[in-house]
Amino acid sequence: AGRILFALVSSVIIVIVGGGLTFITRPVGSAYLFLWITYWAVQASRQRGQPSEYDRRQRLVYLAGIVYVPTLIIIPPWEYVTFSEPIPRDGPLAWFGLALFALGIILLAFAMKALGGLYTSHLGIQPMYHLVTNGPYRFVRHPGYLGEIMSMSGVGISLGSIVGIGLAIISVFLVLKRLQHEEEMLMTELGNEYQNYAKRTKRLIPFIY
Repeated sequence: AGRILFALVSSVIIVIVGGGLTFITRPVGSAYLFLWITYWAVQASRQRGQPSEYDRRQRLVYLAGIVYVPTLIIIPPWEYVTFSEPIPRDGPLAWFGLALFALGIILLAFAMKALGGLYTSHLGIQPMYHLVTNGPYRFVRHPGYLGEIMSMSGVGISLGSIVGIGLAIISVFLVLKRLQHEEEMLMTELGNEYQNYAKRTKRLIPFIY
């Protein structure tokens, strides 16, 4: 319920503070707003989970989010309606960005469905934890993180936002930081089972990384 409320409130902020009515009267703007709400609707099913010693190592990531999220809500839509350069607005690149945003949401939804209640905000081995290797986890070990990166990249590209693209780059570093700690945790807690899984899969990008 909290994330659904956040989706609605942040959408209002996007319209009023970020882009104004001009934003949603453009096809790209209205499609973006729909995807934004969808993204947070998917996130609404994510459980918080139990904090752990591994989670405490994520403080830098959580602190970065305090600045990251408000900036992401306001600045890219504002750039979109205020400037026409250096990235062209409303062309094929914008629709490519929206497609990337949508694909990221879909991948994230499949990853969350495969893990169920084990897909949590807090980093830790949750009760009844077990290794999941079906769905998108057959191909990469962290499809949810890949979905997040795709979605955030789609934000910047679709709105032609320099700040949005910069935030997407930052999100890659934040994800890689969390991923490093998560891999260490899984290797330690699950032992050979996870090591064998890691030998036959890539972290984020199939066949590449």
